Amino acid sequence: MSASVFMADRLRAEHGVRSRITPLGVDTAEFSPAEDRGLVRRALGLPEDRFIIFTVRNLAPRMGLENLVEAAARVAENVPDSYFIIGGRGYLMPRLEGMIKERGLSSHVKLTGYIEEKELASYYQAADLFVLPTRELEGFGLVTLEALACGTPVLATPVAANIEVLGGFNRELLFESETPEAMAEGIESFARRDPAGLRSFRDKCRFFAEGYSWERYADEMEKIFYEVL
Repeated sequence: MSASVFMADRLRAEHGVRSRITPLGVDTAEFSPAEDRGLVRRALGLPEDRFIIFTVRNLAPRMGLENLVEAAARVAENVPDSYFIIGGRGYLMPRLEGMIKERGLSSHVKLTGYIEEKELASYYQAADLFVLPTRELEGFGLVTLEALACGTPVLATPVAANIEVLGGFNRELLFESETPEAMAEGIESFARRDPAGLRSFRDKCRFFAEGYSWERYADEMEKIFYEVL
């Protein structure tokens, strides 16, 4: 089985293996919108008056985090209240820390390190926007569904399975490319949206994610098992 057409195509091209496409599911009970985002931010020690852009990734080159920091430098100039939170651990941490220091972004970019599973939903809830800056090989992007289930809009690079998942919802959520310039432009455009319209859009994000619930995933898996048996 493959979680996306992208992964199924790679399996077939590289190993000659055909697979059934079954998208992953998200726990819509654990990942759900917060009743009071301000309260969530206070609990996490995050600023309540900033436009928060969140991502959580393994800190490795293919995740595109260096490009995101470059984009953050551009966004900080045009959206002064922007605040980027990058969660995760990996060998790229020193490189990212150096970039943030060199570009004077310490008040605009925070590296949290590893985020405990029990706190992850709170970070999604606290954010105004989730960003997936992947450069290559995004097999599905479960974090996309987790963020959407929390009612948090997602912007992603137009690579691999990002195109399948977000393209099925709203293609405007895909950056023009994976470059820092394209990401900065997309984030700035989103930050300028009408607040009332954003509230309505958050509801649509949640509705879309509910179509990928664990219940639906379990039903699909059950059907496949019965077919095999």
